[in-house]
Amino acid sequence: NIYGGKLADKKGPISALTIIFSALSIVLLVLTFTMQSKVAAVLTILVWGAFAFGNVPGLQVYVVKLAEKFTPNAVDVASGLNIAAFNIGIALGSVLGGIVVENYSLQDTAWIGAIISLAALIATRYSGYLDKREIIKPQTA
Repeated sequence: NIYGGKLADKKGPISALTIIFSALSIVLLVLTFTMQSKVAAVLTILVWGAFAFGNVPGLQVYVVKLAEKFTPNAVDVASGLNIAAFNIGIALGSVLGGIVVENYSLQDTAWIGAIISLAALIATRYSGYLDKREIIKPQTA
């Protein structure tokens, strides 16, 4: 969390989240192959944990910045909804993980998680694109 927050402060939330979601996707893909070795799996999981929790501050900063821009009187509500969204994501991820393990195998959870992380990366980059488009629009008018 600390390094994710420092990265978000230094590079901005979109850039920080791009780095984190990209690394997370790669680490999860690597986990698919390191799962067979106890030592390699533990090392991969340590790296995974560093990136998995690093996204929280960046997302929180981003949500607060957007709330300050669009709904300045409801920043605290936006912040609370962001945490609620994390909890919903944890619940949905648990359900999806259970379905994957039940219908495929435990090893498949890693590469499917990588795909989900890539989807988060795409959503983040798209949101950043929309932000830049908002900035450019008023200047050209």
